[in-house]
Amino acid sequence: MAKLRLFWAVALPGAVRDSLGAVQSVFKVLSLDAKWVETQNLHITVRFLGDTDEKLPPELLAAAAALLADMRPFTVSLRGVGVFPSVSKPRVLWVGMSGFEPLLTMHRRVEKASASLGFPPEGRSFSPHVTIGRFRSAANAAALAKQIETMNGRNFGTVTVEGLNLYASRLQPGGAVYTSLGRVTFRQNGAIPETNGV
Repeated sequence: MAKLRLFWAVALPGAVRDSLGAVQSVFKVLSLDAKWVETQNLHITVRFLGDTDEKLPPELLAAAAALLADMRPFTVSLRGVGVFPSVSKPRVLWVGMSGFEPLLTMHRRVEKASASLGFPPEGRSFSPHVTIGRFRSAANAAALAKQIETMNGRNFGTVTVEGLNLYASRLQPGGAVYTSLGRVTFRQNGAIPETNGV
C-alpha cells in the first residue's frame, strides 16, 4: 500500500513569505546551529497527518469540507518571534500571530474530520505559528535571545485565510518539496472541496 506524507496547512502569499525571509536573514547572521525553512515552503501548519494511504486524500478533503462548511475568509496578523520549547533548549524558531481564534476553530474541526477517518489525536495543544527554522543545538543562545527580544511585537504582515490546503511532503536531497493535493476553499456561501488530480 503506497503512502503519502500529508499535512493540512494555510498557504502564505508571496509578499508575506518574503517578509518572513527577511526575518530569517536577521537570524542567519548570528551563526546559529539551525536549518532554515525554504522561503517557498513557509506556511501555517494546521494538522500534521503523517504517512497516509495514497487513496485517502479525497475522503480527507470531503470530511474536512463538511465540517468547515460554515467557515468564512478571515485575517490573521503575523507578529513577534519565539522558540519552542525555550531559548536555552531551542528546537524551533517561529513567528507568532494575533487574531488566530478562527484557526483554533479550524484545527478542532480538522481534528474531528481526521478522527473520523482513523487518525489518532495529535496529543499536543495547537499553537498557531509559522516555523522559520529548526535548531540542531543551542549554540549562541544568548545572541538568539537578544535578537528575539528586539523583535517582540513587531508585525510581519497580514494573511487573509481563504481556505485550507492538503499537502504531500516529499523529502529530496535539496530539502522537502510540498505539493498541494487539494483545498477546502472558504466562500461566503460555504466551504467547498477542490482536488488537484487526486
